[in-house]
Amino acid sequence: MPGPAIPLASAGTLSLRMLGGFSARLGDREIALPTVKSRMLLAYLASAPGRLHPRGRLCGLFWEDRAEEQARGSLRNALSHLRAALGEGAVIGNREAVGLQARRVESDLARLETLAETGAADPREVPALTQNFLDGIEAEGALLGEWLEFERSRCRSLSQKLIEITLDECAQAGAYMMAIELARNLVALDPFREASQRRLIRLLADSGDRAMALAQFHACRDLLRRELGIAPSVQTQMLANELTDEPREAPIHRAGQRDFSLSVAVLPFADADGDPDGRFLAEGLADDITTELTRHRDILVISRLSSFQFHPAHAGEAAQDLGARYVLTGAVRRRADRVSLSVRLLDATSGRNLWAERYERPLADLFEVQEAVVSQILAGVDAEIRQSERERAVRRQPSDLDAWELFHRGLWHAYRFQPEEAARARAIFARAAELAPDFALPLAGLAYIGLVGVTWRMAADPQATLIEAIAQGRLAVVKDPTAPFSQVVLGRLLTYAGDLPAAFDHLRLARDLNPSYASTYYGLATAHLWSNQAQAALDNAEQALRFSPRDPLAAMFITVQSFALILLGRPDQAQSMAHRAVAMLPGEIWSRLALTCALSEQGRPDEARQVLATAKRELSGVSLEGIRPISASVSPEFRDRVLGLLCKAGLD
Repeated sequence: MPGPAIPLASAGTLSLRMLGGFSARLGDREIALPTVKSRMLLAYLASAPGRLHPRGRLCGLFWEDRAEEQARGSLRNALSHLRAALGEGAVIGNREAVGLQARRVESDLARLETLAETGAADPREVPALTQNFLDGIEAEGALLGEWLEFERSRCRSLSQKLIEITLDECAQAGAYMMAIELARNLVALDPFREASQRRLIRLLADSGDRAMALAQFHACRDLLRRELGIAPSVQTQMLANELTDEPREAPIHRAGQRDFSLSVAVLPFADADGDPDGRFLAEGLADDITTELTRHRDILVISRLSSFQFHPAHAGEAAQDLGARYVLTGAVRRRADRVSLSVRLLDATSGRNLWAERYERPLADLFEVQEAVVSQILAGVDAEIRQSERERAVRRQPSDLDAWELFHRGLWHAYRFQPEEAARARAIFARAAELAPDFALPLAGLAYIGLVGVTWRMAADPQATLIEAIAQGRLAVVKDPTAPFSQVVLGRLLTYAGDLPAAFDHLRLARDLNPSYASTYYGLATAHLWSNQAQAALDNAEQALRFSPRDPLAAMFITVQSFALILLGRPDQAQSMAHRAVAMLPGEIWSRLALTCALSEQGRPDEARQVLATAKRELSGVSLEGIRPISASVSPEFRDRVLGLLCKAGLD
């Protein structure tokens, strides 16, 4: 039986553990709730304390198999248990809606959400914060099960983000044992996620335990073969080859061509509350996303008339019937004066959730910010699909690939930013261009390899490489002026060449073609930086990172932010950003130079010289002559400011 009611104000804080199970404490007293439903109801309300939830919505969610009156009686009974356990002041609301008082509620879920955003976690608390949401509790009913599955997917994504940030900080500080332990937790979240496996393998190798690193690779390989019937991706295999000093070259053979390889179905978003206004809003959001996706020329979007015939709960069936590789589902909930939108992206071939996110807005502001919300969703979908395509292309046999897949395989190699990988990418792009002469993207890929060669100091003759790459980029744009990738590559090349007006023209056109493409904002950030427009550079780089936080170029997004912050007179923040970029991409020179400038600007010459000395020891081309091909076209104000700081630190 529930204990006597204790007023919340006199009993201290309500502390909830929802990760790794469920428990509740009121002050120093453990709270026991009599049923699974009452525990899940408390967890549901505590996921958004202070918010009022319509009683009809709660009845339909928790007691969908019961008649309305019976469901309302069950809700009243469950709420009475909560009031008895927590005190009358804990549950707030009225006859139409109820919620949980926010003032004295704290939970590990709220802390996970905060730390995944700020990255300011103590490594020792991360394992407890990255456990399964409501572990050991199963939902009764389809709607409640859908909510639980979504929250678990969302928490898993947050956990991966938090662990990755924290282990990078530990590795940078030389705390390899802690970093390795965190990486093991990352693998445990999703053992089939090869990016997590590679992080653990790399950390084991960097700590000096190559035998254990190879053993981890073998465990990963055996798991994929046994459970999924597939071999490790090329990226994972290459890491293992690196550990055993057995590099392998994969030949490229002729492949057929098809028009599209990316196919996406946007199912009608569910109205979780069952009211006409909510249904109108849900359908409108799904329709907006479908319309905007059709602007992406390299994505085949299943027509609205076809995809809207399926219920969101039947995503697998919809994908099979519609022939879609990816399925986007969502649900809209209205809570008093706020609207919550939950979105998930599924890979239909594997059944895995690739991405999950939730957006909340005041109801009064929703229509004003609807375009921004749709844009944010599209950015997440776009980034995850393209990452999935690159991983898929490198996993398949080269002889099975068509020109589209060869292009994505080439990008996978290009994004390694190493000379031998750039050479492989160039050969793959050339083969794709040969297979499909009218296909613009392989030409843009060849131009991109020129851009990589100049940026990463791989080109023997940077000026000649730049001229050739610009010619290839112009040809790609002529073949297909609607491809944002081609416009961005040409815009970035023209930035390096010093033709900033033309660069801005191509980059702004790319933004118009695809407002959610992160690389466009990176290109704009660089062009603004070259023009000595620091605030505009910072804003665009932040937008790029917001749209694609796991982008292969994310370290470069952050490096641009660092340089912009130096120009804005905020060297302490610039130092923090540069440290983060160095940890993400240690083999890249520009983040090292940004860190050197930030330290020099703060009057810390010894530390600046040490960073520069380490860069000279580990990287090539760390000299004024080495960076001249890019710095030559920068505005005099920016160039003189940066070069002055670098020379103070001892750059030759």
